Amino acid sequence: MPSQNTASFSSSRSSWFLTSTLLVGITAVCVHGFAQQQETNGSVEASTESVQSLEGWKSSVWEAAKSGDSEILSQRLQAIPESADPKLATDLRESVEAWNSHLIEAEGDRSDDRAEAFTEMNDLLAESKLVEALNSAVKIQTLSDDWSQTLDDDRIVELLQLSEDELAEAQSEGDWLLAQDLLYRLRTLHEDTQRTGLYKRYDEELDAVNRRISLLAQYAQRTLHELRRQEMERYAPETEFPEYNEAFADEWKERLRDINDRMLKRALVMTSRDHISGAGWKPLLEGGLEALRIFVTTKALTENFSDLGSDDKVARFDEFLEIHEKRIGDMSEEDINSETCRRLIDELLLANNRTVKVPSEVIIREFGDGAMYRLEKDFQDEYSQVIWPDEIRRFQQQVNGAFVGVGILIRHDDRRQIVIVNPLEGSPAARSGVKAGDIIFGVEGKGTVGWSLNRAVDEITGPVGEDVVLTLKREGIEDPFDLAIKRDQIKMRSVNGWWKKEIDSQGEPTWDWYIDENAGIGYVRLTSFNEDSFDDFLAALEEMHAVRPVNGLILDLRYNPGGLLRSAVEFSNLFVDEGVIVSGEDRTRKTVWELPAQPGMAALKGLPTVILVNQGSASASEIVAGALKAHDSALVLGERSFGKGSVQTVHQLAMPFSQQAAVKLTTQYYVLPPVGTEERGRLVHKKAGATDWGVNPHLVVAMNPEQIVDSVELRQKADLIEEWLDADDRAPRPEVDTLITEGKDPQLERALLILKAQALEDGSNQQFASEQKGL
Repeated sequence: MPSQNTASFSSSRSSWFLTSTLLVGITAVCVHGFAQQQETNGSVEASTESVQSLEGWKSSVWEAAKSGDSEILSQRLQAIPESADPKLATDLRESVEAWNSHLIEAEGDRSDDRAEAFTEMNDLLAESKLVEALNSAVKIQTLSDDWSQTLDDDRIVELLQLSEDELAEAQSEGDWLLAQDLLYRLRTLHEDTQRTGLYKRYDEELDAVNRRISLLAQYAQRTLHELRRQEMERYAPETEFPEYNEAFADEWKERLRDINDRMLKRALVMTSRDHISGAGWKPLLEGGLEALRIFVTTKALTENFSDLGSDDKVARFDEFLEIHEKRIGDMSEEDINSETCRRLIDELLLANNRTVKVPSEVIIREFGDGAMYRLEKDFQDEYSQVIWPDEIRRFQQQVNGAFVGVGILIRHDDRRQIVIVNPLEGSPAARSGVKAGDIIFGVEGKGTVGWSLNRAVDEITGPVGEDVVLTLKREGIEDPFDLAIKRDQIKMRSVNGWWKKEIDSQGEPTWDWYIDENAGIGYVRLTSFNEDSFDDFLAALEEMHAVRPVNGLILDLRYNPGGLLRSAVEFSNLFVDEGVIVSGEDRTRKTVWELPAQPGMAALKGLPTVILVNQGSASASEIVAGALKAHDSALVLGERSFGKGSVQTVHQLAMPFSQQAAVKLTTQYYVLPPVGTEERGRLVHKKAGATDWGVNPHLVVAMNPEQIVDSVELRQKADLIEEWLDADDRAPRPEVDTLITEGKDPQLERALLILKAQALEDGSNQQFASEQKGL
């Protein structure tokens, strides 16, 4: 698969490199190129021929970009008409030259980086550092034109064989972290190659290992701590590793609070009836039984469940599970119903009490999570889930896009202390003087020793307007001190501009919205679609227009995971004046709803707009990008989007005298409008075994690993104003313009070039207007 591989990274590969974030006023906005009034005068006529020539050229640039032909696009951009305004034309020529220079540099860097990665891999292989050598092999492959052919290199063949041997040893010894490290890299190396059988094997083995590690993280933290110590010894032997903190020991009990079997039974009834797959009961019951078999055969769990150390008891319970697994597998779907489910769960709990004696809440939760996991495994649905009582509050906060608190990010340090990562921008905590690195010693007079993060969140959050007193320990101050902070609604901001100028007295950021003010090209980066996103976007447009008319817009939806459907439709309606924006289909592909554009709302119709997408653009982002592409309302540039085009509905599971819980189910798929003569619209969702999904950009522009990491890090640092520090103590922020001037973000640079071309004005008009003004 030659050039296709270099065009885009798989989602796992790109995430690997990243780990190694009302029309008030708008109808009055006069935006150049789409709401500008033309003055006509019999005695004032521009050169029609030059205008047509320039307009024709601008149209040809746009069409070349839409066709996805980078070579033709480059040729068009090199041939700027002589009639164009000299100043703007000169700036565009310089930008084109810079783009070409960056391409040459990137290609040279690519060859150098590949050679360097080969040297690095050989050195690591000689030292038997196989995981690190596999990292280098992934780099080599990513920088190659043919990913399958890379695996035929003699040294890589040797590395793969040695890795297989070490993997077998790690699995037999229960070193699940080493097995995970090896499998993740082996899977990545075989993804999107011709070796599909090996990829599938590594994927399935990694899945099984991940599930065991997840069990250790929940129920055997001492064992996991020891595995992490061994891992640190392997990769960084000089680093001191802390002793296990016993305060972690009982944390697993918190996730089981208020769970009962009625919740599980109701969740399974709803899922069997309503899930988009229409698969009924069988996968749910099989998945639950499979999860319990993995649980009961994970020996390290004896840390908290002593009877799992009895081979006899484990064998008896596992035999019970195996018998029922086979029985369910042999039954027809028609013979399985809610009564089958009820009896199975009751018998499970009884068999558990007679053998391994694990707390019933553990059996219930693991069965439920296993049932939902089978939907992900069989139907590529990672979004359906049981939301247990300990998760419901945080789930509601995520859905609403806001929460009531003081606005801090917290984590545990190695001593189990609760540390403030940083106060959120403009939050009550930031305004009260909370600083990154502060340790929370107490909340309202209660010590935090041994607290889980969930308990800390529950204690700190509360009613709007009420104070909460935090006892803080700060480096450089000998004694802990109390700080009263007034709780408030914490807004999760999603609309960002090009350069963050400051934080005002109300804690609101002020932005420069123009990526190129001279050309009139605005830039908006949306990080999600929440309750406030649309109104904040309208406010941003008003601020742009207050500076000057807008000639073009870059709407950056990269790494935007989605959000509210309503918000996505509102955004799309600004650009689309008629027709369907998105529809929903049920499991039979029957259209069950349509959301059309509302007339009179398309204030941005005709504005040259480029939408940036990549593998991190999902759900609502894909609706906006896909709808605007289908309606020919914007140019989509970047790489194929994630492929999350499913609709989830949330059903409450609370019973009388029971705690709140819910089940979130995928029940429909989003469908984009049909393009041209198509009869049916495009499904966005990536189904199991699919070769095409998501939104494919008009123009593919790839980014190499270094560009991905550099651009993301630069943007994060440029956007961070350390308001908890005195101005003199703040770290200098990098200039965001270097994303363009140094070629760190080729997707953004290409989008800007295309819009600069659309913003070109006719020079003869400018000269004539200037002469008339002087009369």
